[in-house]
Amino acid sequence: MNSNLQKKTSCSKTCDFSPACRCDNCDNLHNRPPNRCPPRPAPVCNRGPTGPRGLNGCRGPTGCRGEHGCHGEDGADGATGPTGPIGPTGPTGSGSTGAPGPTGPSGSDGINGSTGPVGPTGPTGIGSTGAPGPTGPSGIDGINGSTGPTGDIGPTGDIGATGAPGATGNVGPTGAQGVQGLQGIQGIQGMTGPIGFIGAAEFVQSVQSPNNSVPPGTAFTVATQVFNNIPGYVTATSGAGGTVFNLISGLYIFDYEMSLGSAGSIALYTGATSGSLAIDNNTIAGSTTATTWIHGRAYVSVISTLVVAVSSVVGTAAVVLAGTSTSYMVRVSILKIA
Repeated sequence: MNSNLQKKTSCSKTCDFSPACRCDNCDNLHNRPPNRCPPRPAPVCNRGPTGPRGLNGCRGPTGCRGEHGCHGEDGADGATGPTGPIGPTGPTGSGSTGAPGPTGPSGSDGINGSTGPVGPTGPTGIGSTGAPGPTGPSGIDGINGSTGPTGDIGPTGDIGATGAPGATGNVGPTGAQGVQGLQGIQGIQGMTGPIGFIGAAEFVQSVQSPNNSVPPGTAFTVATQVFNNIPGYVTATSGAGGTVFNLISGLYIFDYEMSLGSAGSIALYTGATSGSLAIDNNTIAGSTTATTWIHGRAYVSVISTLVVAVSSVVGTAAVVLAGTSTSYMVRVSILKIA
């Protein structure tokens, strides 16, 4: 409490908070109900500079509490008094250490300082000389030096005296001409090779059966020979369920023609025998329309002997009438060209 507050024996009707006035006196004098005074302002103190921290001493006794008066009105701030001496330090509190606060963000990297000057060179150490190391391996032999230059040629000796030329001999007589040799015997002429034969053959079938059901690999029947001037090279025989053609060495052109009851294809089947026939895919001919006339043509080269037949490619084939005729025509023409 401010020591400047003093009791006042007489007050104005309006209570103020000057040092000469006490609100409780004003309340008594003016018969005002208690606690009608304005709230007492907190004393204003100016904090002096902090002195050095003293040694921890004993805590002094607590002084008596002064009498509480009514809060007076705010008085004018008094002048700051001199700072009193620093009291002894109280005992250290025994409270536990609080939990560590969160780590603050890392500061940015500082700028590298400039390089300091080079220090003086230290004294040279005085070590003893080490023992000699072992002798290293012998080096590789050096390359032979180049051959020295050839010495000077010695002086040429004197030329000897030329001998006298000898006498020229007489020319001998010309010898007689020798006898002409006999003419050699003429060799025997070789045998004349066989003459290549060119010819043709044609075979037909005009009735439907058995060509109304010909599966792949079964030969169409073409049994009627129309023409054949090379019977020594082309013959027709039964085989593979129909007709097969036996050929001798040569080059042939095959033409094979017919009309089928549905879309289909035909081809030549060849082999060494009628029991080993296989399709020659280079000879396939066909049509996607039923009753269309199909005409296939292919070259057949025979080295020694060969058996050839005409058969269906996919599915069972059935020969039908050729156009508006009454003939179920199947025709095979064979031309020997070499």
